[in-house]
Amino acid sequence: MFSSLRGRLFTSTLVILMLFLGGAGLGLDQAYRSSLENGANEQLQLHLYSLLSAANEIDGELFLPEALQEPRFNELNSGLYGAVISDDSAQLWSSESSLGVVFSEVAPLPPGETQFGIVKASAEHSFYQLAFGVVWEGAGGVEHIYTFLVRENVDRYQVQSASFRNELWRWLAGLGVFLLIAQWLVLRWGLSPLGVLARQVALIEEGQTQRLEGRFPLEIARVVNNLNQLVAHEHRQRERYKNTLGDLAHSLKTPLAVLRGSSGEIQNASSQHDSQGSAQDLAQNYDSLAEVVDAQVTRMDQIVEYQLKRAVASGAVQLGKSVAVSSAAEKLLSTLDKVYRDKQVRSSVSNSLPIGGELMFAGDEGDLLEIMGNLLDNAYKHCCNEVKLSLFQGDADHVGVLLFEDDGDGVPAAIGEQILRRGVRADTETPGQGIGLAVVQDIVTGYQGEISINRSSSLGGASIRVELPCVVGST
Repeated sequence: MFSSLRGRLFTSTLVILMLFLGGAGLGLDQAYRSSLENGANEQLQLHLYSLLSAANEIDGELFLPEALQEPRFNELNSGLYGAVISDDSAQLWSSESSLGVVFSEVAPLPPGETQFGIVKASAEHSFYQLAFGVVWEGAGGVEHIYTFLVRENVDRYQVQSASFRNELWRWLAGLGVFLLIAQWLVLRWGLSPLGVLARQVALIEEGQTQRLEGRFPLEIARVVNNLNQLVAHEHRQRERYKNTLGDLAHSLKTPLAVLRGSSGEIQNASSQHDSQGSAQDLAQNYDSLAEVVDAQVTRMDQIVEYQLKRAVASGAVQLGKSVAVSSAAEKLLSTLDKVYRDKQVRSSVSNSLPIGGELMFAGDEGDLLEIMGNLLDNAYKHCCNEVKLSLFQGDADHVGVLLFEDDGDGVPAAIGEQILRRGVRADTETPGQGIGLAVVQDIVTGYQGEISINRSSSLGGASIRVELPCVVGST
């Protein structure tokens, strides 16, 4: 994938570079041709002015000297030609160099008008031509209209244009090769962190390392940090599964041992009954076994449920997701109001944040619901008729506080923090398994948070304070 990405980038760069250099070459070539035409026009203007300065009218006829100042006018087939046309298209004069050149196709121009362009004299020869119309006032105030024109062979300019074009494309080709090599090196250097990242990910897949190491650019460093968090979370999750299976196996040893022992006692009692026991004694033993089996199965069910809850706890992986605490709390309170409809519990959520502020939990929504669900359920069970959840920002940055209170009997001082341990219950008469708070503590600890039992409550009953990673957002 990395090589494919580099290949695609290089191919895209190659196409863009070819389009750019091709466009630049065509633009420069066109600009040079325009510059050549402008230069030819200016040069012909100078030649035209030299003809005008040398012209004179004698006895009503236009006269130019045989030898002009520009020697090319005097050389046969020199490539520079001059002529004068009357207003009726008659050729009045032509330079020595234009012997055999016909100017009859040139149309006379009005006085003051200039005309420049390319004239194709034959299939092999083309000329730049500049014509200029003048009015000549002779003796007695008589005016005559003449058209002065000069022609120059385009071969000299075409040679210059071809030379420039060849040199231009040679330089552009060299520049293109240089830029491609430079671009290839830049791509190798710029994408090298991705190569390092790919190799380290491969090492993680092979089990040779547990995290990505090294210095990366800022844009990739954020991805690396998230990947490290994800890998660490996955590692913790595997460890949690492993530990949970170990704990489950260890926890089931005692109930299984009890069942095995009771089974052995029944077998012994049955053997003795065959020899000397009574049917009544055997029935009592079976009743006792049934009670033991029922108690131990219930115990094993509690253990399995607790360990499963521990195994599925998400843990503190924070990849930019957040959950609105108050919204989740409202959903839970609505559900609990229906479950405990007969108690008519008054529930409320108090938000002590600035106006418009919203406490956002930086973690998995399932974990937040597990925490609040267990604590609110306990509050509903043990309260008299009021439950309150208070939300506010903690003392440290990115820490939110959830305070669960009720108006029940509270947590006995003799139990205190022990209630957070598995199987410890403050009220043995209320139905329950005594594992809810232990699950809450495991999840909170996974997020590096804190849970504490307060000795006083504004409602007079139990008060449990939970600190979790949170940020303050806006509603």
